Amino acid sequence: SWSSVSNAIPNRNNKDCRKRWCKLTGAKKGLWSLNEDRRLMEGVQKHGKQWTLVAKTVETRNSDQCAKRWQHCLDPSLDHSVWTNEKDAQLLASVEHYGTNWKDIKRFVFPMRSTTNLKNRYVTQNLI
Repeated sequence: SWSSVSNAIPNRNNKDCRKRWCKLTGAKKGLWSLNEDRRLMEGVQKHGKQWTLVAKTVETRNSDQCAKRWQHCLDPSLDHSVWTNEKDAQLLASVEHYGTNWKDIKRFVFPMRSTTNLKNRYVTQNLI
């Protein structure tokens, strides 16, 4: 963990160490290009969810970025269908029951939606 790393480096906390590492690895930030998405899909096809190996295939992103992009956007098992009024009501009821614990809402109510999709829908539809 970054806390362990920071313990070995005087006057630096875990956030400092993580930021420095990300800067040194040269990982790109911001929007993903179509070419990066294509390389990510190729990497997952070749290496499965071994994100370090997948990141080497992508070249411009680190393993965490690759994992998150896959889990929240590109995984073909994700439901990207249009939200209906019924599903919005189900999401609102889920938040009333679980709070904003998106992992539990995904696990028990919307297993084919990403946690990011659930959170974004809740926030952007002013369901708060």
